[in-house]
Amino acid sequence: MNRKELVKELELALAKETLEKTLVYSSRFFLWPLASGWALKSSQKYGKKGCGKRISKKVWNLLEVYFLEGNVNKSERHTAESMLTQLRQCIENGEIEKNEVLKLETIQNWISRYASQHRQEAAEIIARAREKPKI
Repeated sequence: MNRKELVKELELALAKETLEKTLVYSSRFFLWPLASGWALKSSQKYGKKGCGKRISKKVWNLLEVYFLEGNVNKSERHTAESMLTQLRQCIENGEIEKNEVLKLETIQNWISRYASQHRQEAAEIIARAREKPKI
């Protein structure tokens, strides 16, 4: 085998290998889990953050009452579990509908958010009371 034949044979082998790799890579795209055009700017959906189920005003007010009961009397503090049982009792009494009851995790998150808001409001009230000049 002379040099020209060897070069030609290597070029053919390299071309075959390149075609096989191209087919392997392209076969990955046939199994691509995302639809075509998923990353296009026109496919983006804005303003959808937090578009899930909202807490109704009735349930919000009930949770607020349960939370504030614990502030008045420390022995009557409600946990998320006890608030959930209270909400289930409200369903039985017909005060709220079954689809308005929240998950336990949602109630726990609501308690942490409301507690921080409540503390901040209380701190602002105390700060305003201290700023007022005494007559």
